[in-house]
Amino acid sequence: MTVENGPEDTPAGQWGSAIDALAASLGTHLGEQVTVVNVTEMEDAFSCLVRGPEPSGSPLRVAWKAVLGMEHFDGKPTVSATLFLYSRGRQLRLDDQRGSYLEIVYDGPLDGSGTWHDLGWLQDDFGEFEAHDHYGG
Repeated sequence: MTVENGPEDTPAGQWGSAIDALAASLGTHLGEQVTVVNVTEMEDAFSCLVRGPEPSGSPLRVAWKAVLGMEHFDGKPTVSATLFLYSRGRQLRLDDQRGSYLEIVYDGPLDGSGTWHDLGWLQDDFGEFEAHDHYGG
């Protein structure tokens, strides 16, 4: 799958090539095109919003976006994607939970040649992802 950056959001900093490689790898894992929407880089970490294709003309208008991030734990880079699913612009949730997300973790080098593992759907117990309640951005 391909990675398309928005014109103002092309990763150009120290993590740019890793972000592009990991986003492409995530796209392959999901079987979807991935667009990097915006990037925040730090000295030893990064976080970016990525999303799949825009909702189509289907009555469901299903779409997804994810927070793709990397930080170091015990000197080792740890990469994960927190994915949110939407229909008609509203976040889909498990049961009556405030928020639900699919946690996907990556194991391997930052060149995207590693493996993604789905940890399953989790409940947003602490409301840390409430800002992702609606599709967009």
